[in-house]
Amino acid sequence: MAEKVAAADGHIYLLFAPPPDGRRGVPPLGRGMLPPLMPLLAGGIVSLFFAALLAWYFSTPIRKLRSAFEAVANGHLDVRLVPVMGKRRDELADLGRDFDSMAQRLQQLMDGQRRVLHDVSHELRSPLARLQAAIGLARQQPERTEDSMTRIERESVRMDALVSELLTLSRLEAGMAGKLDEAVDLNELVSNVVEDARFEAETSGCRIEFEECRQTVVRGNAELLHRAVENVVRNAVKHSPSGGLIAIKMQKNDDQTIGITVSDEGPGVPEADRLSIFKPFFRSDQTKAPDGHGLGLAISHHVVTAHQGSILANNRADGGLHITITLPVGLAV
Repeated sequence: MAEKVAAADGHIYLLFAPPPDGRRGVPPLGRGMLPPLMPLLAGGIVSLFFAALLAWYFSTPIRKLRSAFEAVANGHLDVRLVPVMGKRRDELADLGRDFDSMAQRLQQLMDGQRRVLHDVSHELRSPLARLQAAIGLARQQPERTEDSMTRIERESVRMDALVSELLTLSRLEAGMAGKLDEAVDLNELVSNVVEDARFEAETSGCRIEFEECRQTVVRGNAELLHRAVENVVRNAVKHSPSGGLIAIKMQKNDDQTIGITVSDEGPGVPEADRLSIFKPFFRSDQTKAPDGHGLGLAISHHVVTAHQGSILANNRADGGLHITITLPVGLAV
C-alpha cells in the first residue's frame, strides 16, 4: 500500500504502509498457510513411529534374554545368546556375552560335579567290595580272622585318606583356603618334605638330591604349601624306578619368583595328558599306579594357584617328569 504526500517545502514523498493484517510479505490466514495443529500432529505421528521402532529394537533381545534365563532355570545349560544377538554392539549384546560366560561356567561346574560324583563312587566301590570280602572271609574261616582284620584296617585307612583329600579339594575349589598371611620359610618347608620322602624312598631304592636356596620366606599357608610340595615329591617317588634319582631344586628367578623343581626318572606322561594330570581323579594309563586316587596333584594345583603362583609339568628329554612350582617373591616378608 503506497501514497504520495506533499511536504511543506514542496517536495513530494511516496510513503509505503504495511498490509492490513500487520505482517509484511505474509499472506493472510486461510490463503496458503497451515494452521498450527497440523505440524504438531505430524510431529507426534513421527515420534510415535520412532518410539515403537526403538521399543522393538530393545524389547527383542530382552525377550531372548528372559527365555534364556528360563531355560537355564529348567536345567538347559547349553543355551547361548551370542548366536541370536546378531551384529549388535550395544550394552544388551555385552549382557548376552556375559550370560553366555555364566552359562558356560555353570555347565562346567555341573559337569565337574557329576564327574567327581562318578569318580568318588568308583573309588569307593573297590575298597568297600574288599571290606565285604574280608568280613565274609572272617566269618567263613575264623582261623584267618587276623588277616581279614589287617585287610579291613588297610581299606579303612584308604577310604579315610580319600575322604580327607576330597574335603581338602572341596575347600580349595570353594575358595576356602584359609589365611594366607603366615610367614613361611620355603627352604625349611621343602627340607622337611625331603626328609620324609627319603624315608619313603628307601623302600623302593630311590635316591633324592636336594639343592637349597636361602632367603625364601614368603607369606602364605604353611600347612597347604607343605601338602602341595609333598604331593609332588611323593608322586615322583611313587613313579620312579628302583635306583632312580629324584632331583629337587630351589632357586630365585630373575622375574622375581621362587621356583621349586622336582624331577624324576619315571616313565613321564603322554604329551596329551600333561595338563590333565592336575585334574581331580585323573591318572594317565602310562603312569597308573595301584594306589592313589588322582587327587594329590589336583590339590597341589589349587594350593599354588591360591598363593598366586603356577605349577607346570613337562617331560624330560632323557625320560621322566619335571614339575615346577613357581611362587611370586612379591609375597615375601
